Amino acid sequence: MAYMPLRKEEFYLETDKMPKIYDLSQPWGWDTPLWPFPGARSDLTFPRGQYLERFHKRTCTYTGTLHAATHMDAPNHTLHAEEVDRERYGYTLAELPLEHCIGSGVVVDLTYLYDEFEAAFNACDGDPARMGEYAEIPGVQKGPIWHQITPEEVQAALDKDGLEIRPNDWVVLNTGFHRYWRINNDKYFNYYPGNGPELAKWLMFEKKIKGISGTYGASDAVVWHCPVAEQMPWLAKNYKLATGRDIDVDYPDYEPCHRLFAQHGVMAVENAGGDIDKVTGKRLTISAFPFRCEAADGGMVRLCAWEEGTQW
Repeated sequence: MAYMPLRKEEFYLETDKMPKIYDLSQPWGWDTPLWPFPGARSDLTFPRGQYLERFHKRTCTYTGTLHAATHMDAPNHTLHAEEVDRERYGYTLAELPLEHCIGSGVVVDLTYLYDEFEAAFNACDGDPARMGEYAEIPGVQKGPIWHQITPEEVQAALDKDGLEIRPNDWVVLNTGFHRYWRINNDKYFNYYPGNGPELAKWLMFEKKIKGISGTYGASDAVVWHCPVAEQMPWLAKNYKLATGRDIDVDYPDYEPCHRLFAQHGVMAVENAGGDIDKVTGKRLTISAFPFRCEAADGGMVRLCAWEEGTQW
């Protein structure tokens, strides 16, 4: 096979003159941060079957979870077939309605939650036994540690930037926690401010959104993974040290937001990041298309945004 010399004078595509697309996705590959489970977990692997130095091309195979980095969940991830209207909203990743995967939307500025968490975490030197005054306890106190985002907080952020949520919008919540990605994965996955049923129902039934994403480790706040004592025993222990309470009593359900979104045809994308700070507080066109795998209950997506009214 002949070597192909690089002739830049033949290039004709001028990327810098094309409309700007903002990538709101996190990169993934080797050493990708993964949702923490007890015990050993298989890493993402990319063994090469063909090599440039021998075959003049590179071919890799991928082994690993489809719920890594920026990814979309399908209904069959958390729901039984009888719990969904499969004809209307689909069930596997391949069946999701593409019309729900693109639309106008808003990127909501909640980055102050990162600042509040950092201040609280540093004030107690990251010691769960000293987190009591900062820990959120349902019906008792709000707090920056294990915080659940409220409708009032989202509305205040929208008002600040002169935005509104319209029917069929995408909503992307920028909590600022993407700054921990590959920097402090413990903070990212075990403390991120996230969604609870109150916010999910407000976004769905009052605002009537069709897509949701955020700079968080899952579509539910980390505390909504009952039985946490089995799923994430270190979290149950830390919550007990901080509050003196049983996390599975305070949050007695497993991923309620996942199931609400999935049942009602709302596309849910986890682990947003990338260029998100460049478009926070703005209305844009937002897209996240899944690949068409019939066996998948989720899969990586390229979460993208561009200015409304862009001419291609």
